[in-house]
Amino acid sequence: MAQLAVGDLLEDRYRIDHPIARGGMSMVWRCVDLRLGRAVAAKVLDEKYIADPVFRQRFRREARAMAQLNHPNLVNVYDFGSDGDHLFLIMELITGGTLRELLAERGPMPPHAAAAVLRALLTGLSVAHSAGLVHRDIKPDNVLINGDHRVKLADFGLVRAAAATTSSSQIVGTAAYLSPEQVDGSDITPASDVYSAGIVLFELLTGTTPFAGETPLDHAYQRLTEDVPAPSARISGVPPLIDALVATATSRDPEDRFADAAEFLAALDDVAGELALPAFTVPVPQNSAATRAAAVPTDITDLVGPPTMVTEFTDSPVTETRVHEATPPVPAQLPEEPPVPAEPEQRPVSNRSKVGLTVWLLVIALLTAAIAVGAWWFGSGRYGEIPQVLGLDRTAAVSTVEEAGFRAVTEIVYHDDVPADLSAGTEPADGEKVVRGQDVTVLLSQGRPTVPDPEGRDIISYQAAAAERTLKVSTGDPVWSADVAEGHVAETDPAVGEAVKIGSTVTVHLSRGPEPVQVPAIVGTPLSEAETRLAELDLTITRVEHRFDPDVPTGQVLAVSPETGTTLTRGSEVSLVVNNGLTVPDVEGMSEAEATASLQAAGFSVDDSRRDRNAVGARPDTVVRTSPAAGEIVDPEEASITLTLAGRVTVPDVVGMTGGQARAALEAAGLSTSAREREDARPVTRQRPEAGTDARLDSTVRLTF
Repeated sequence: MAQLAVGDLLEDRYRIDHPIARGGMSMVWRCVDLRLGRAVAAKVLDEKYIADPVFRQRFRREARAMAQLNHPNLVNVYDFGSDGDHLFLIMELITGGTLRELLAERGPMPPHAAAAVLRALLTGLSVAHSAGLVHRDIKPDNVLINGDHRVKLADFGLVRAAAATTSSSQIVGTAAYLSPEQVDGSDITPASDVYSAGIVLFELLTGTTPFAGETPLDHAYQRLTEDVPAPSARISGVPPLIDALVATATSRDPEDRFADAAEFLAALDDVAGELALPAFTVPVPQNSAATRAAAVPTDITDLVGPPTMVTEFTDSPVTETRVHEATPPVPAQLPEEPPVPAEPEQRPVSNRSKVGLTVWLLVIALLTAAIAVGAWWFGSGRYGEIPQVLGLDRTAAVSTVEEAGFRAVTEIVYHDDVPADLSAGTEPADGEKVVRGQDVTVLLSQGRPTVPDPEGRDIISYQAAAAERTLKVSTGDPVWSADVAEGHVAETDPAVGEAVKIGSTVTVHLSRGPEPVQVPAIVGTPLSEAETRLAELDLTITRVEHRFDPDVPTGQVLAVSPETGTTLTRGSEVSLVVNNGLTVPDVEGMSEAEATASLQAAGFSVDDSRRDRNAVGARPDTVVRTSPAAGEIVDPEEASITLTLAGRVTVPDVVGMTGGQARAALEAAGLSTSAREREDARPVTRQRPEAGTDARLDSTVRLTF
């Protein structure tokens, strides 16, 4: 893309004369309108954005918006067009500077001066509002001061119809002057411009904007939670009525602001009248880009004298308009005497042959044909019609466009109906006529956009991510979240990854941070139950201390820190104190070996055993009790047990057994017998003591055979 330079022509009409300033997306030049002989300003879209359809559309929208508005407090637009790779806007030449440059020169303004500037700004803005437009980028950089001291509102590149500004998916404007609804995606109305104008008034009075932040995003986000302070809190000399004016214009709730610029202007006039503010002529910035440009004389040498505009065709397909001096008319010659009768006409004598004449006529015919072909080429012949490629795959779509005589470039776009990897059309659209050889963009569908993952983003960065997918963002009710930082996006509706239609609105729920919870009443409950209840509240046990309490069951919670009822947030940490006493298990009726194993498994040691002569057991090693007794809570440091074994046993029934069998059964029970070995094979018919009675260990049971 060729860079513009002084002397270049736009559409063979506007000659580049002198650079004025460069903006974020365009360059402003002083130009000479060769047709009307006047100096104008040309706003030329930067080459970085010329291929971006979003910026091209924004540029066209600015031209249309400004062209339909006409007021002394608005910058006039004269023309809009394109020349090759250059898209430009021709408008009124401002010879003064911007309000930003005036503030830089003079600093804060007294109330009467600030009121004069704001009155002009609101007057022009009210014209836009009455036409149903919202400017969306009110700031000192877009307020111009002409050489005649008139204040004019400019730069309608972000303008939208008021009916089409709901649920904005993209943050547009400058961070310091954004309204809350421009940040959180709420409906944007003329009241949004009122908020930005209120910020401008605050800056006129104080020399600063009300909010600050480490990044533009932080700066913009503050207005969602903080009110604009009173200007008098920053600088002395601001009357309370002016503070109230700023407070109303910058209310966080649009319903509490002035409805539009006209209402704001009426309130400003009331305040100015009440305070008897004197009239003020806004000074022209002296150290400004426009002033420096104006100091360079405009080159109008080609416009001097009575020029005749002549269009000449050259070998180049581009026509040039040149200026030639007018030829003075030849004065009429009056006869001084009567005319002499004319002699008979005589044919001139020539040595040319008929063949030469034929050749000469053929040359003239060829020249005529060449001129006709050239006229056709520079007229309709240069242009071709863009073919229909909707639904074709990439290869077929590109081939079709190139076969039609254009250079095909591709761009990936979202589309509701065209499946991914197929053509969704062209830019310019099919059927339009374009100069052959120029670029035609083949739009390749990637299907419907999907809801982006918040990934811990704040609302502003999420809106940017959604806007890249054509999606709008609105905010729903905030939610508690232990995993997402406060103020960041915690949930989306529709869900992350879901495919939605182009331009759909995604409702986001911002995190309120971890939910507050109270430490539950878990003292006196078993440790397992306490762990369950704390886990349900997302409270983490970081430390468990053990302490002995003989009056509390083993494993119960003795204390919790922080104490019961303390308010914490989910994810907080708590510590517990748990009773580590050992409960003596019940081993009564077990054998000595079984009882010892059971006690050791419970953390005890068996240090001694004794017999109770009066206690009865099934066997000689039957445990009849322990010391400490079963169920007692014992300090782990003193966990030793003494077993008490039976001193008497229950006499087994041996009647019907042989003598040998009876002897074995009685000895196993700790008793002896009077039977002899010779009687081992004889059956027992009676025993004393009888079966089921108890007897002292080692007692003799008398058997009868």
